[in-house]
Amino acid sequence: MTTETPSLLSAEFLQRLDRLALIARKTQIGGMKGERRSKRKGSSVEFADYRDYVQGDDLRHVDWNIYARLESLYLKLFQEQEDLTVHLLIDSSRSMAFGEPSKIDLATKLAAAIGYIGLVGYDRVSAESFADGTTHRLQPCRGRANAAKLLSFMSAIQPDGRTALEASTKSYSLRNRAKGVAVLFSDFLDPEGFDGCLRRLQQTGSDCYAIHVLSRDEIDPPVAGDLRLLDSEFAVHVEVSASPGLIKRYKHNLEGFCESIRKQCLSRGIGYIFAPSDESFERLTLDVLRRGGMLR
Repeated sequence: MTTETPSLLSAEFLQRLDRLALIARKTQIGGMKGERRSKRKGSSVEFADYRDYVQGDDLRHVDWNIYARLESLYLKLFQEQEDLTVHLLIDSSRSMAFGEPSKIDLATKLAAAIGYIGLVGYDRVSAESFADGTTHRLQPCRGRANAAKLLSFMSAIQPDGRTALEASTKSYSLRNRAKGVAVLFSDFLDPEGFDGCLRRLQQTGSDCYAIHVLSRDEIDPPVAGDLRLLDSEFAVHVEVSASPGLIKRYKHNLEGFCESIRKQCLSRGIGYIFAPSDESFERLTLDVLRRGGMLR
């Protein structure tokens, strides 16, 4: 690996990730054989079942031991091993730069960890970061040897531009036909809303997850008095008086916002995971993502 690897994920943490695997709730049809069991019966080395011989079947698959005992022809079926495609979608709009640590910092670390687990499991892993009018892509790759490439890609992501979730997920879904596991990392702070984005994600047919990243300052604003706030993406100023009543109303609205995303995800079969940017990255990966059904 390159010297860039430890700067994003430590070597010690990578060793802990080696013991994890991604879970595909839906059986996907991969492009080539991998290390994941499929419901299709193929010709790999792991026995699955028998079926009656039909004229034209390959005689090499006949179980001659059974024929010697029963004088009936049965074919041996084997469990085919297939690969999984892991799609990592990172919202890199300017609002993701907010917070300490920033939302983009947590998002890229989580994406890198999930991608690394996929590579170690010999799944195909692709990644892209997007904002309004700009997309950067990591072409699908597989195997531990590509870990440095994945981590370098994640380290290079710089938030810029406006949020455009639906347009970006639509573009992704039109370009990527391989089903698998799709994970979207975003703060979902899009003036156009998030419903269209989640609908596009659902339409991919993949196992989908929404990782909702917010900073601690957004969850619990440390402000008081008269303020002049600046929208980081639209450069619009708003003057507010941060009274206790206003802060209480803000928190109530934020809770409603997060709950509405969670319910939309639930109704569309999308896993929803809330991830504060100051949360322990290791705990999120090793505990929360496991309980969320993504990892085992």
